[in-house]
Amino acid sequence: MEGYRIIKLMKKKLRLTSLLSLCLITALRVQGAVNGDSAPQWTLPQLLEETISVSLSDHAGKIIYLDFWASWCPPCLVSMPIMNEMRNRLQADGVDFEVIAINVDSDPRDGIEFLLDNPVDFIVLSDPNGNSPAEYSLKGMPTSYLINQQGNIVMVHEGFKRSDAHKIENQIISLVDSQ
Repeated sequence: MEGYRIIKLMKKKLRLTSLLSLCLITALRVQGAVNGDSAPQWTLPQLLEETISVSLSDHAGKIIYLDFWASWCPPCLVSMPIMNEMRNRLQADGVDFEVIAINVDSDPRDGIEFLLDNPVDFIVLSDPNGNSPAEYSLKGMPTSYLINQQGNIVMVHEGFKRSDAHKIENQIISLVDSQ
């Protein structure tokens, strides 16, 4: 009887271990779907001038900080001016770097109002249907992707606080230094 209970307990542990392994493999696949892979391509209209479209391929060879944001997102209010200042400073230093922000508000007018109160110098696009966030496996707001000169995602950054800017800039500089 005791041997039967031990075998039953071992089978239960084996099922639990198998389930945990499957969950871990699934989680790794989700992360691997973006980090280290080629950045998914898109063409989207500018938020403020919807007749002008921009493609990721228009910026091939540059380091791109691709930022998904929404007007209702408090960390976005913090990140936008910081990334604008970083972009302008790095470009003034000769770094081939661009920030591209994709607004995902379902009503683009909300994003436009946000930009009128918080203007930026970088490219701001609109994707109210959410197609591009789905291609990037977006999980939260804001989420940013640092794309290297070869078009590969080298960093995924979820959320934003002021102290994140230094880490992001260091990663950008390391991409410049690796060339």
